[in-house]
Amino acid sequence: MLSVFTLYAETYPELEKKLKNALTTIDFQPTLAFGFVSVKQPINDIMALFNRFGIDLFGASSSGEILFDNENDNLSDGAMAFILTDMNKEYYSLDVLSRNKSTPFEFGENIGDFCKTRFPEPSIIISTSGLDLDGEAMVRGIKEKLGDDVKMFGGLAGDDGRFEETFVFNDNEITNNGAVILTLDKKHVKLSGMAFSGWIGLGAELTVTRSEGNIVYEIDNEPALEIYKKYLNVSEDDLPSIGLEYPIMIIKEGVEYGPLRAVVNVDKEKKSLFFAGSVPQGSTISFSTSPGFEILENTREKIIEFYEQNPMADFLILFSCIARHMALGPMISSEIKLASIKWGKPVIGFFTYGEIGSSKGNQCDFHNQTFTLAAINVI
Repeated sequence: MLSVFTLYAETYPELEKKLKNALTTIDFQPTLAFGFVSVKQPINDIMALFNRFGIDLFGASSSGEILFDNENDNLSDGAMAFILTDMNKEYYSLDVLSRNKSTPFEFGENIGDFCKTRFPEPSIIISTSGLDLDGEAMVRGIKEKLGDDVKMFGGLAGDDGRFEETFVFNDNEITNNGAVILTLDKKHVKLSGMAFSGWIGLGAELTVTRSEGNIVYEIDNEPALEIYKKYLNVSEDDLPSIGLEYPIMIIKEGVEYGPLRAVVNVDKEKKSLFFAGSVPQGSTISFSTSPGFEILENTREKIIEFYEQNPMADFLILFSCIARHMALGPMISSEIKLASIKWGKPVIGFFTYGEIGSSKGNQCDFHNQTFTLAAINVI
């Protein structure tokens, strides 16, 4: 069993004071921390602080920080949340990889090859930066090297909904175009999780007539940006943020809820849209939306089901889409609180621009609009 300790701070001096105090009062020596931090905070100073105390740091910039435990029910904007653990250093490897000029699929293959050098049977917690990264293609690349059954959970870093620049980091390195990867030894650390959305289609089915990876140029032979504006009755200035609330759903035969793809960037000159994951040319799509508070009850059922199947956890990490926060507002705290209560353990996380995880026991995939919860349990 791991020892854990949580920290929440709104300023760097507050964090420095709390961390120093914790290290003199808690009854364990932290080895590994997770930190999710607003881009408003001095990330390089935070990295140096953890490095000074010899604590490995898995970090990502956020679009809202999450920390729920016996003393905290924090949903913040512009702050920072951390959890300290004493995980055996032989059980994990923490690394930052830059994407450089590789394609998203090639980057995924590089990550997969890298993780295999760390442990023969790796599982992965990952966060990525870069607004043009095709998360779906990256996940496919990782699975190409590690197999379809790889256990992997994570999220795309945020920047407080600005859609300008995102970051991932450890206590030594930071990148705006890469990944921070915690590779776990499956022999010693069990990683399990769930991913659930609940978004529903809005009716009209359209065809993607020209796309390349995660860039969509034309829908029904019209510029993608114009289609978005027409169907949602919005202006160019409303994008990309409105695209988080109304993602496209890729319709697949025999699948009740197809994968969702949210807009993360716009090329106004080419009238094209960048999505967080691939949108294949020829796909049938529809716009989608949240059905309202019905989502909360559906997510509650999924959390309880996941808990009954995986009741043991030392702590939990939540990668929740920023769109869920936008759609549900303060009510979103109820689904997070339930997870904290069921396991009786801390839940730390952040609001993301995309999520990675397994849904309904299926293979790992890339998602938008999901509540993606990962449980970590040292065996």
